[in-house]
Amino acid sequence: MRKPEISVIVPVYHVEKYLAKCLDSILNQTFTDIEILLVNDGGNETETAICRAYAAKDSRIRLFEQENQGLSAARNTALKEVRGEWIMFVDSDDWVSDTFCETALKAVTEDQSQMCIFDLCYTYGDSAEGKVHASVLTAGCYDSYTVLKERLQGNIAGYVWNKIYHRSLWEGIVFPVGEKWEDDAVLHEVIDRAKIISIIHDVLYYKPSRDDNITSVAFRNMEQDKWIYIQRMKRYNYLKEHHPELLEVTRDNFSAVTARYCTYCLEVLKDKNEYSKARQWLIRENIRPVFHGTVFSLANVTVNMLLRMGLPFFRIVSKAMLYQRKRQVNG
Repeated sequence: MRKPEISVIVPVYHVEKYLAKCLDSILNQTFTDIEILLVNDGGNETETAICRAYAAKDSRIRLFEQENQGLSAARNTALKEVRGEWIMFVDSDDWVSDTFCETALKAVTEDQSQMCIFDLCYTYGDSAEGKVHASVLTAGCYDSYTVLKERLQGNIAGYVWNKIYHRSLWEGIVFPVGEKWEDDAVLHEVIDRAKIISIIHDVLYYKPSRDDNITSVAFRNMEQDKWIYIQRMKRYNYLKEHHPELLEVTRDNFSAVTARYCTYCLEVLKDKNEYSKARQWLIRENIRPVFHGTVFSLANVTVNMLLRMGLPFFRIVSKAMLYQRKRQVNG
């Protein structure tokens, strides 16, 4: 069987209103030598019908159906089945430019790179207008170390979907099933495997903002703090083994992440033991924020110091942090 040039991975779950637009944008690519690995992860009847209808009318779509296991499991299912030389990801409530594949493939081909990072746009609903998220690096070719360092500083988006990858970069890598912030758990290792990475400043991916009616938004945002901590811990351990010199780059971030997780342990989980474990780890690893003279770093230093002083002191600041998060959510 002939292999396509690019495999586009699209997991599907609870996106029936947006799925057709997503699939149409991929099928209407100017570069046509692609396959679409559509993974129906326990979708409802409407989503299943849409998936089957699209698969029936275009042979480039390979449909996989499974019980709901989450985004990571759906992507892992597709990764095991890719035939293409290159891999791209699209979330099924987003859409892409009609040159999504062509422009990215051109960059890696001309640069002889193993990965390309392009710009994305956070749009307002279904409009193509919005806020562009671009790498701080100018367009060109970079070694993986430079790109990894910029990613650790938050200067490159931590998502898998505004990039194209040579399939070899994903060999042996799986997304963590049952966890959130799954991109953060693996992207650093994928970047580290590449020899050359292309940066281009074409907007090829569109991520729309959606109204969210899920209850307990404040709690969900606090829950997010837990998953960020878990995934950043994996990243910290990877850096400690492979790039210990880069740990200094991420100290500010990891100190703040740990403080928010400790607040989650106290105010949501009501678990002093889990709080104590995170606090002791931070002290043992000597994770101290680096003071750069900015307001953020000054606050970070203060929170870190209170965390080291123990529960009575940190309890004060945790209440303030929880209050601030609720105000942000409620506007």
